[in-house]
Amino acid sequence: MTTVQMTELQRVEAALAASWRGYPGDWATFGPLSAVYARAGLPINVALGATNEESAAEQLPQIEGFFAAHAHAASVLAHSHAHPALLAALAARNYHLDYLLHTYARAPSGERPASAFETELVTPDEWIRITPLAFGPESLEMMRLAASVADVVRLGVKVGGQWAGFGAVTVMPDSEGGVALLFSAGTLPEYRGQGIQAALLAARLQIAHEQGATLAAVDVSPGSGSERNVVRAGFGLIGARLNFVQTQG
Repeated sequence: MTTVQMTELQRVEAALAASWRGYPGDWATFGPLSAVYARAGLPINVALGATNEESAAEQLPQIEGFFAAHAHAASVLAHSHAHPALLAALAARNYHLDYLLHTYARAPSGERPASAFETELVTPDEWIRITPLAFGPESLEMMRLAASVADVVRLGVKVGGQWAGFGAVTVMPDSEGGVALLFSAGTLPEYRGQGIQAALLAARLQIAHEQGATLAAVDVSPGSGSERNVVRAGFGLIGARLNFVQTQG
């Protein structure tokens, strides 16, 4: 039997779908995609999975029914390798692109560059308290839910005894050793531009290496400071993450 090796973007997409299974909520599976509804107004209320498969397009009516049962607009998280049939079906069914992130990846390394900042573990309670200081108060409910997810390493940096920045990583096993997903990185406004995120990137790459991951991935806003940070940290662009939301009426 011939084994077809997955591309880096396919591995990342599969790891992302697997990692979101850690969020509590109402889950349903539709062919190669799964949909979750956790709570009103949360960004994780989406359908995601192997969007490069042709059969993904056929699942949209069922996905829409799932979200309609929760009085929520249907939302699909795809990547730039999505099958043309899915993209055509999304357009035909009145979905619009809500946001786009660039997806970067690199091999984790056990080497950790020297830094002026030490990283330390952040407890779930501290995570709930400090992350909205960088992301805004509207992120509180999402961060509260995220703090309950298992198998996530949450790191932070303190300056003068106060939390200044933070970031999380989780490793999802796969046939090639595992994919480390780096996410929820933020720095409080008064501490930005000092290299805190560089230190947190390096620490999370080291954790990924120690946990056996052979690929590390991160999504960033195009043209942002975060994008510049990951490029400096040796990440390369492998695609884009696309979030589509259905327009009613």
